[in-house]
Amino acid sequence: MLTINISELLLTVLSFFILMFLLNKLLFKPVISFREQRQKGIDDCFEQERQAKEKLAETQKDLDCRRSESLKQAESIMADARSKAQQEAENIAKQAESQAEEKMQQAAREAEELRKAGGEALEEQRRQLAADLADRLCR
Repeated sequence: MLTINISELLLTVLSFFILMFLLNKLLFKPVISFREQRQKGIDDCFEQERQAKEKLAETQKDLDCRRSESLKQAESIMADARSKAQQEAENIAKQAESQAEEKMQQAAREAEELRKAGGEALEEQRRQLAADLADRLCR
């Protein structure tokens, strides 16, 4: 036959509650606390990663803007340099043309002077020859 012993029942129930209290105090609360701290650390890492990604995206956007501005400035500088170089080349070409024209005029003047000098020398030689010829004929 089965009998229920009250003292054993009370002792078993009391032991169960003492065991639950001790397990809760020594095992469950520390494990739960550790798990919560770990989850909080993981969440903080995810938040830091998200912030770092946002900052990286902002930095990349800023770098892209700066790069496009730099490219625009470089293109502007190149266009200015090309136009200045073209103007300088035109100026040099004009100067070369004017110098060439001046030298051509100077050469033409010198040729005219030489022609006149040569013509006078020839005229003088013709007169001299005519005088010599006249002397020889008269003799």
